[in-house]
Amino acid sequence: MSYSKDIINLAFESSCDDFSCAVLLKNGGGIKILSNIIYSQDFVHSIYGGVVPELASRNHIKASLPALKGALSKAGTALKDVGLVSATAGPGLVGSLLIGLMEAKTISYALNIPLVKINHIEGHIFSPFLGNKEEFPFIALVISGGHTHIYLVKSHSDIKLIGKTRDDACGELFDKVSNYLGFGYPGGRIIDGLAEKGDRNAFKFPLPMEHSRNLDMSFSGLKTAVISAVDNLGGPGKIEDDAVLDIFASLREAAAKILYKKTLDACNIYGINTVAVSGGVSANSRIRSLFTGLEKKSGFKIIFPSVPLSTDNAAMIGYAGYFKPSVDPVKNKEEFFNINADSSWEL
Repeated sequence: MSYSKDIINLAFESSCDDFSCAVLLKNGGGIKILSNIIYSQDFVHSIYGGVVPELASRNHIKASLPALKGALSKAGTALKDVGLVSATAGPGLVGSLLIGLMEAKTISYALNIPLVKINHIEGHIFSPFLGNKEEFPFIALVISGGHTHIYLVKSHSDIKLIGKTRDDACGELFDKVSNYLGFGYPGGRIIDGLAEKGDRNAFKFPLPMEHSRNLDMSFSGLKTAVISAVDNLGGPGKIEDDAVLDIFASLREAAAKILYKKTLDACNIYGINTVAVSGGVSANSRIRSLFTGLEKKSGFKIIFPSVPLSTDNAAMIGYAGYFKPSVDPVKNKEEFFNINADSSWEL
């Protein structure tokens, strides 16, 4: 479904530890982000080395109304101007999902505005087109703290999972290694910054499943190899600073090569040369460099979201909402009230 007339979309995203509210406008000129407010909780969870679900839910409650007010104010609009509400319904932390989804349902029901439920991963898949023209078909690589998936995307309604990690997600790998070495959470950003100062060829870490006959990936073995290398050098806190930088650089290189190889394999299998790379880990500078190099030398088209839109945000949920069927809270009351959070919703 596509909304052809001018319509303002109020969107919510609260699947994990970020609460976001955005206002978008769809008109003859395309889809424009009027506001995109994100309340991050990195400072809340950093002392625990990862996201604590209960704390995430509680902080979402605190952020929900300020985010809504901020998004409407920055967009220069009011609730009476909204014609569509979009919200993430899964996958994610169920407590976190419920905060944003229930806020969206309340507004939808109280003001009789159609509601669209969106799969979080679908939001990421189409996030590179917030600022870039859509091109179908394309291969989508979604990489984050909880997901590392490859999809064949033929349209907004034709999305097929063709490869995924069998264990740790790529972002999870970075978080675990960063925590092990005492650098904390979130690990991806920390490792990416420090890796710039290291030698990416210093350690020859394995590339698990590099030559497998499918598009699945594995990062658990790579994590074990890095931890073993750290232990062989004396363990956390006992390694020379230069060696730590080299470990981070070599780890980042191995992870980037796995993602690059599997995505290129997908392109060759399906005869597609357009790739959309998204998710929080897509902000990684080495991953961007590798894929950009492919575009320059091989005629591929590689599309990334802007770095601010790589992480979880409501703008990507609102974008996807324009192309999905909505539920009228009055005409389809039973269906509307049955909309609920699904922590394991598979796309």
